[in-house]
Amino acid sequence: MTPITPLAYTVKSLKLRNLKAQYRNHYSTPKLLKFLAAPDFYVMEKNCETIKKDRTTMVTVERHLIKKCPIVIKRFNTKNAWHALRRTIRQSRAENCWLQAINLERLGIAIAPPVAFIQEYLGPGLKGCSWYISEFVDGPSCLDQLQGGSLGENDEVMEQIVKTLNFLWKNYISHGDTKGSNFLLAESRAIVLDLDGMKQHRNAKDAEPFIHKDVERFLRNWHSNPHLFELAQKKLRPTGFS
Repeated sequence: MTPITPLAYTVKSLKLRNLKAQYRNHYSTPKLLKFLAAPDFYVMEKNCETIKKDRTTMVTVERHLIKKCPIVIKRFNTKNAWHALRRTIRQSRAENCWLQAINLERLGIAIAPPVAFIQEYLGPGLKGCSWYISEFVDGPSCLDQLQGGSLGENDEVMEQIVKTLNFLWKNYISHGDTKGSNFLLAESRAIVLDLDGMKQHRNAKDAEPFIHKDVERFLRNWHSNPHLFELAQKKLRPTGFS
């Protein structure tokens, strides 16, 4: 991952036709600016590697847009006119990723560093698709690591993940989708991915039902493995969120 320096935190804005973007100056290159102006065209032209595609989301990896820094491009689709109208009065999923990522960095949580986000407008104030761009982080998911690890390794990995979740919850932040594949292990740290469902709550009372859902989903990762399920419960118990 790119080392974070004060320059990396400088954010610039770009507005072209029906698109608005924010990006970190640290990553600015002519290629990046070209991409920000026409993300769909760039992805098609460069034949980027698609790793996920469904009705609501397309995720691609681009390895040459920024020198020595592969990036992940996550495109969030608008399902229908009603969905577009709802997003007009709320943050888009890409904007939420962007804002949450910057906040998590400030808190010292390991994430895939944010590069940019783009918002499409279908008309005055009416939001369309959005794109979130982050650095590509390579590492095994906690699911893969825990399925093949020794007892000692599993204890350490589960400790790292639960410690990260506990820190989020203590700061009234819910993740929104705590499936195992949303946590990677890299550089001896748990890397938090998929921030589009993350929420910053005002207080413990507001956060409680969302954290409860996080805990339930996290435990569901291990239902087929009694040892890992018991280990997850054991690590969660001292946090007070079990």
